[in-house]
Amino acid sequence: MRIVSLAPSNTEILYELGLGEDVVATTSLCDYPEEAAEKPSIGGWINPDIEKIRDFEPDFVVASDDLQDEAVEKMENEDFKVLQVRPHTLEEVKKSIREIGKALESRQEAEKVLENFEKRLEGLDFDGSPRIYCEEWMDPPMVSGNWIPGLIEKAGGTYFIEEGERSREFDLEKLKAFDPEYIFLNVCGAGENVDASEVLERPEWQDITAVEEGNVFVIDDSLLNRPSTRIMEGLEEIIENVDG
Repeated sequence: MRIVSLAPSNTEILYELGLGEDVVATTSLCDYPEEAAEKPSIGGWINPDIEKIRDFEPDFVVASDDLQDEAVEKMENEDFKVLQVRPHTLEEVKKSIREIGKALESRQEAEKVLENFEKRLEGLDFDGSPRIYCEEWMDPPMVSGNWIPGLIEKAGGTYFIEEGERSREFDLEKLKAFDPEYIFLNVCGAGENVDASEVLERPEWQDITAVEEGNVFVIDDSLLNRPSTRIMEGLEEIIENVDG
């Protein structure tokens, strides 16, 4: 089987399902696992190069997120066989793994991955119920949404917005009313190359508990922003920083 992956999260899932050798091309952002970075690229994930995809003669194209709707529609009109998953919540992340496994005749492998995922998640809990805010973009500040609120709440934490909401700008007064005790910067595309002082020095944020106490941490965005099982690693890092 020849598979083209149009998102880093899909690439990670395909490798977990044991389908890495079937992946013939990925996006320029697919860097995990290491061998995935060696695959040919079809360009960025929002606007993939359909002509390049055609050159790889895929049996299956695996897309992700609503932002790829336009590209998916074009490919379907040209008779590509496309599976698009659109996870917005923690449960939908798990559902997408199952859907990919089913479509690519790897149901048993998908169930094993999900079983391990569930066991790992059940073992992750905060000591208390910390108030947490995660930031996906810094200028302007945007709160991390989608599955991240559900992930925090599953471990016993309290989050600023509801699960399933897209990452978005917000009313600063509402954040102050929520008064997060911990802030995590999982800035899209930045990895760990973010300076926490940028938040610690925001004049209008000085009366927020996390800023007052210096509890602002940077976390590799790939561990939270990609809807794959690696979000468990992101949660582990958050818990480690909160509980010490």
